[in-house]
Amino acid sequence: MVTASSVHAQNVIVNPGAGSYPTLKDAFDAINAGTHTGTITVDIVNNTTETATAVLNASGTGSSSYTTILIQPSGGAARSISGAITAGSPMVDFNGADNVTVDGLNTGGNSLTISNTTASATSGTSTIRFQTDATNNTIIRCSILGSATMANATNGGNIWFGSAAVTTGNDNNTISTCNIGPAGSNLPSKCIYFSGTSNTDPGTANSGIVITNNNIF
Repeated sequence: MVTASSVHAQNVIVNPGAGSYPTLKDAFDAINAGTHTGTITVDIVNNTTETATAVLNASGTGSSSYTTILIQPSGGAARSISGAITAGSPMVDFNGADNVTVDGLNTGGNSLTISNTTASATSGTSTIRFQTDATNNTIIRCSILGSATMANATNGGNIWFGSAAVTTGNDNNTISTCNIGPAGSNLPSKCIYFSGTSNTDPGTANSGIVITNNNIF
């Protein structure tokens, strides 16, 4: 006898708590709701297809409570977080989130691609956005792909450091050893974009950002 069952794919594992989710957005929603707290690890164990923005809020917002978050591929294979997100939106939004590391590893077969395939000139279209005092975050050894085609002075891009600030700006973030380029054949107009104020008093400018050793193409 042959039997079969249909199980909704669980692609992201979050610990502590052994939470299992189909998308990064669902995992972030659970963290925002306080389902997982403390020192959190988010393992990408299969490819995800994102259909809406994955928003990670600051610890202390609502029920969210964490000290650090590590996001990484798992299982000794290439993994991807990808989707065609509504034009004008980021795919991954670090909304005041602090002390988050996204490490694509690129070792032992593990690697991580984060790709928004939406080709659009609409302001705000982006793959990853930092906003609202997102601080002390690191993206390392990842492929960050996008196809936003807006004018150079318009908000958006593969990685966008936004202007929304509360008290300090999006400070002390690092993008290191990443491949930053097009999603497929649709070339982005810019790979990294900084918007916002240049003020120093009261100090809400984005500052202390390190962009190092990346392949931008």
